Amino acid sequence: MGETSKRIASAAVLVVFYLFMIFYADFYYLQSYLILLLGGFIGIKEFYNLADRGDEGRPFRGTGTFFMFVILTFYYFRFIASQNKFDPPLFFLQYIKYFVPPFDPVPVAFLLLFIIIFTLQITRRPLDGAIFSVSSTFLGVFYTAVPLGHLLLLLGMGQGIYYIILVSVITFLTDAGAYFGGRWFGRHPAGLAISPKKTWEGYATGIVTAIVSVFIFNAIWENSTGTRSAISGVEVFLISVIISLVSVIGDLLESAMKRDAKIKDSGSLIPGHGGVLDLADALLITIPVLYYYLQIKGNLGFQV
Repeated sequence: MGETSKRIASAAVLVVFYLFMIFYADFYYLQSYLILLLGGFIGIKEFYNLADRGDEGRPFRGTGTFFMFVILTFYYFRFIASQNKFDPPLFFLQYIKYFVPPFDPVPVAFLLLFIIIFTLQITRRPLDGAIFSVSSTFLGVFYTAVPLGHLLLLLGMGQGIYYIILVSVITFLTDAGAYFGGRWFGRHPAGLAISPKKTWEGYATGIVTAIVSVFIFNAIWENSTGTRSAISGVEVFLISVIISLVSVIGDLLESAMKRDAKIKDSGSLIPGHGGVLDLADALLITIPVLYYYLQIKGNLGFQV
């Protein structure tokens, strides 16, 4: 099977898995939490493999993985607390307030993480590589737990499923459009040292593909659900361009980390794609961007 065929086959399987994660609402979206937790575990492991410099500095893997679990769990409880559509079991309905403090626990968790890893560094390791060890541990947690947590926050919004599919369509079809556009039409290199094979034609094709895909997606959504799309008209162009450009940045960010680590892929779990970070690199950036775009839009008085 060729590389392109592997990419398409893997993507088809993952799409089914992804839709199950966001559509199956029974028992408090527990499957969503567990799938994201698994993805976060694999993702942070891949990140720490990229960041490990041996004697020159290595992340505190166990501590970082534990705090990824804790922070993602905080986001999950916040998501569950925002819902009012669940029936028994009554556990969360009665006691969820004990799991959601009256303040945002995520910054507190990051503060505690910083204190712990700095303490571990100065008590258990030589000072050489201290900055790299502390910062790479911290960044690994932030890079995986925060975007996955924001996926839950996005899902918890009134049009959550629509927004998650929307950002996924834009992100993945920008990448697909750029991939095929570069292969078919690429003539002028973008001149980026991070990804020297990328072309301007590929990037342009990716953005155009995303815009067209959102119009198609909106038509399918409205016909299948009987409800009007939450983003339509001129805003389709605006949000498609914003998310497409951000997805390119997310892709280049992970490419920069891989080049720094001198490896081709972050892993080999997904045929045709590589590791979890190779597949989800852009989505880890686009999901929070869309979430805060919608928050700003709502605060300005527009319906979201």
